[in-house]
Amino acid sequence: MSRAQVRAVALCLVINLIDGFDLLVTSFVGPTITREWSLSSSKVGVLLSAGLAGMAIGGLFLAPLADRVGRRRLTLGCLALASLGMLAAAVSRDFGQLLACRVVTGAAVGAMAASLPVLTSEYANHRRRGLVVALITTGYGLGSVIAGIASSLLLGAFGWRSVFVFGAVGTALLFAVALRFLPESMDFLVARRPRHALDKLNRILVSMGRAPVGELPAPPSVATSRKVVLDALFRGSNAVRTVLVWVAFIAAQLTFYFASSWTPSLLLKAGMSAQQGISGGVLFSLGGVTGAILLGLLASRVGAGRLTAAYFGIGALMLLLFSVSLGVLAGALVVAVLVGLFLNGTVSGINVIVPGLYPAEARATALGMAIAVSRLGAVLAPLIAGFLLQAGWAPGSMFRVFAIPAVLGAVATILLGRLGRARGTEPTRSGTVESAVAEA
Repeated sequence: MSRAQVRAVALCLVINLIDGFDLLVTSFVGPTITREWSLSSSKVGVLLSAGLAGMAIGGLFLAPLADRVGRRRLTLGCLALASLGMLAAAVSRDFGQLLACRVVTGAAVGAMAASLPVLTSEYANHRRRGLVVALITTGYGLGSVIAGIASSLLLGAFGWRSVFVFGAVGTALLFAVALRFLPESMDFLVARRPRHALDKLNRILVSMGRAPVGELPAPPSVATSRKVVLDALFRGSNAVRTVLVWVAFIAAQLTFYFASSWTPSLLLKAGMSAQQGISGGVLFSLGGVTGAILLGLLASRVGAGRLTAAYFGIGALMLLLFSVSLGVLAGALVVAVLVGLFLNGTVSGINVIVPGLYPAEARATALGMAIAVSRLGAVLAPLIAGFLLQAGWAPGSMFRVFAIPAVLGAVATILLGRLGRARGTEPTRSGTVESAVAEA
């Protein structure tokens, strides 16, 4: 890959890192807010779900704008919105205000979550595409790790509001960097033809070490594009494929966001100290980063579909093991790493699988819809856990319950692998542009 491609991919990874911080920071500051505002377990669940509900809104209503205004503009706008949401959270005065701020931040993150994997997939070459897309998803885990470290350093001295200020400043700085270095999608330039599209496309091609083109390839007609999107998602057996993608994504989000949102609090409930709870959350996130990297390295050899199904199955076993290790600090912290490794790997695996199932015209819409639907699992996970905890369930029992959707995700992924790519949806991207990226 050329230096320009590596820079684009690296920037997308850093943006995902900041998104992970902004989204998951409440997992670490939640116990402190709970004590300060005397929140019930059910209200804590609602607070943890607020950002995830915002992600569903962003994936459903904001992500499709990427195919109209471009992935660069959408990402820049969402970075600005996320920074404002984090700053507003830092000065919120009650539960309702903080809840609204978390929804706004989540909406910005949700839109970027649909756009960035597509942009990354476009700038990676064929040989490293699976690895690169998987690496991008490690950003959430890295962001969560930084959120845990920042919480450990800032909570005692400055309070929970300082952690949100830290995130707001970091997001604002990244906006400035992205404004300078984030490239536009080449698919967007060819299909939508904004002003100076040819000049922008040629600058990108030259930066990648490819020859410029004399004219833009003919874009597909709007009617054809809409038909391709609808056929790729909902026609005949393609509809079954799309439903399986949604089921697998919901299962991955349900299990991952239950563990990532509640691990610090549940370790606290199991008798550990607040610092040990934060350590457990950080180790979970580190395991998630490792799992995503391993999946990316192995995907080209084993196959992303089979590997993701294995991650689901082993993740279910790790949740069961975690449920019986909560009473022993060392054992719980070791298993927390393994739980994070396999559960985050399922999310990474699906992000690798989905772009290859749909043509270029449908990828952002397909992934945006899948992410929006999957947010049902992400939103429900903290809510269900909060209500179960308030009803008197033990932390260990809750981990056993959430092993069930991991098994369902494994089944859906196996069936999805047998169906393969959507029929009648060959990519329509220009051969010139496609070959430039593939050969770079």
